[in-house]
Amino acid sequence: MTDANDTLPSHRLEVPIEEAVAWRRQLHQNPELSFREYRTSDMIEDLLNQWDIPTYRLTPTSVIGVIEGTAGDPSTGRVIGYRADIDALPIQEETGLPYASRTPGVMHACGHDVHTAMLLGTAKVLSGMRDQLHGKVLCIFQHAEEMLPGGARELVDKGAADDVDEVYAFHVAPHPVGHVGICPGRVTTMSGIVSIAIRGRGGHSSNPQLSIDPVLIASEVTLMLNTIVSRDVDPKHMNIVNVGSLHSGEAGNVIPDTANLEVSIRSVDEADWEIVCQRIEAVVNGVCQAHGAQATFDWQIPYPMVVNADIAVNRAWHAATKAIGKSKVFAADPWAPSDDFSYFSREAPGCYMFLGTGGPEAGNPFFLHNSKFKIVERAMVSGMRTEIQIALDALNPSKNQPPERPAASQTMPAAGSVPPRPRNPGLGTPKSHAGQARASSSESAGETSPSPEAAAAPDNSNQPQAPREDA
Repeated sequence: MTDANDTLPSHRLEVPIEEAVAWRRQLHQNPELSFREYRTSDMIEDLLNQWDIPTYRLTPTSVIGVIEGTAGDPSTGRVIGYRADIDALPIQEETGLPYASRTPGVMHACGHDVHTAMLLGTAKVLSGMRDQLHGKVLCIFQHAEEMLPGGARELVDKGAADDVDEVYAFHVAPHPVGHVGICPGRVTTMSGIVSIAIRGRGGHSSNPQLSIDPVLIASEVTLMLNTIVSRDVDPKHMNIVNVGSLHSGEAGNVIPDTANLEVSIRSVDEADWEIVCQRIEAVVNGVCQAHGAQATFDWQIPYPMVVNADIAVNRAWHAATKAIGKSKVFAADPWAPSDDFSYFSREAPGCYMFLGTGGPEAGNPFFLHNSKFKIVERAMVSGMRTEIQIALDALNPSKNQPPERPAASQTMPAAGSVPPRPRNPGLGTPKSHAGQARASSSESAGETSPSPEAAAAPDNSNQPQAPREDA
């Protein structure tokens, strides 16, 4: 039953939820780490080819499917892109699910199996609706979102977004099941990783005075780094410094030579980012100097912030309202995770959306990147319906205007514009496209989850490796 205020099309879009659940479980059982998604990409390509969707690869483990509409002159049609990330994380799964990961130490703990299965379902449906599409749909199955420098940057550098007019992506989130959240303006943080190597002097633990203990120094560094956010940047701004990895030594009676830390930095302000990075080096060097040790730094190029563009936000809002009902579409807040979808949304107007897959109220109390993270699979119905409706609206041959801004009564807050890029080499200059689109002749839940068995065998060669970034 729908809410009295829902506005739904005369018939609901039929989506292949049973197949999507089966694909998702197959992917979940056989996760692959960043840059190693060989079997995953083969599975995706095989399915797309079954639906007569031409595919090509710009990298060994990514797949792009092209659905070309037949409603109108192809030379005047527009191009809509969808991104689904396909990689998993180096986490030992502890969900106890019957379709839990078969690969030791590797798990889909960030919902990329959901994103992939949904886009496969969307592709299957749209492949049978080509006569309603004036233009092309690119289904971009992206490798390596979880590891800097990220797969999106590589694909964009190789031309994946060159002809795209608008680009969209979903990410699972602990919102009510089947609800779609859309955030105007900035959606994510910018984030990066710095690897820090502290070199002391090893020795026997019985004579610590003859050594320079890197474990002690690294511990002090870890504590001091946590003062940066509270003392060096404006407390009204969102900044995070997190030591996620500290490794040193092999035996309890040996003082090692070195200690290695991996530190994640997140910010929503370019000036804060510069301050935080400078203070990290100053703190580490200061502590090391006090103890007679030395430090070296390996800075990774960060992911830029995802910033949703007005036209894509409006399109997604209207499409989701039509596809799943107004009561299930809400104005979402930005969140602290990051995503290299930002590289795509810097090339074309983009909208990064949230799909509610259940939180504590649905029996899923664990957040992303947790070994017990789970989702409610029927939520994929809303994701597929929204993706399909976006394409039908954007490539509708009878319309030639971009969507109207949602009415104030729909509580949609003001959208922002693309901010300047961070001062880091190699990020690329974002295109100014907030609220704009390239001119063209076309318009610039109650379901239950089935229990199909997954068919693929595990890939035991896919051994864990520490990620350099998270979603």
